[in-house]
Amino acid sequence: MTKKTKGVAAIVAFLVVSIAAATFLLNDNNSKPTVAVTQPNEAQDQQTSHDHAEEKQASTSQATTQPYSPLLFSAGKDYRELPVPVQTDATAEQVEVVSVFWYGCPHCYALEPQLDRWKPTLPGDVKFIRTPGFFSPNLWQTHARLYYTVRSMGIEDKVHAGIFSEIQNSRNLLGDDDAMAEFLNREYGIEESAFTEAYKSFGVNNQLQQAFSKLKGYNLSGVPAIIIDGRYVVEPGLAGSLSNMPVIADFLIRKVKQDRKSS
Repeated sequence: MTKKTKGVAAIVAFLVVSIAAATFLLNDNNSKPTVAVTQPNEAQDQQTSHDHAEEKQASTSQATTQPYSPLLFSAGKDYRELPVPVQTDATAEQVEVVSVFWYGCPHCYALEPQLDRWKPTLPGDVKFIRTPGFFSPNLWQTHARLYYTVRSMGIEDKVHAGIFSEIQNSRNLLGDDDAMAEFLNREYGIEESAFTEAYKSFGVNNQLQQAFSKLKGYNLSGVPAIIIDGRYVVEPGLAGSLSNMPVIADFLIRKVKQDRKSS
């Protein structure tokens, strides 16, 4: 074999080895599992200024479906710590967890099933409270009055999911007490006059005033949000996704208990 032939053979051998190595690396990379990415359910927006803020917040909340490691949770990164704590309605032995929502919010509607699965897992010393979010006399406040009305009537658990579905899926905004009374009578047999009386009652007015005072203290720019012990705020923007919110809330519940023991 001449020197020229040997040189050509060496080049061919080198190319064969290189192609084989590249093929192996490509196949190895393709065999690695991909990480799924989730987004909140984008249902029809109700076109209010605060809902625009909520959509802007949720649009940045793409994240993996796998929960974060609790060791990585920190204030300012995964949740907010309020500079001035808001007084809770829990006893000294309890940890208050407040879920802030709006019936017209598609992301709140998407979070509801996750909260329904999460609530039964909460310890007995955790007090879970729903609070309708509202910031001014608009549709948000109207829906907040609706929530406090059905709660005062003792039918919250019976009708809460149905109200969400009526607004989100049937596109019936339930924008006034007549529409609300008709819907509740049609779907649940609630007497319209009884609803209207409760809707305009002093007790519901009082609950709205108390809720508004607390909402101001939470410094929210939108919903949904979960408030732990009146001090920690979990929102989709920092949490990374709706599914991460209960995970971070669990971490904060444990943190509150641990801090109380060490104080």
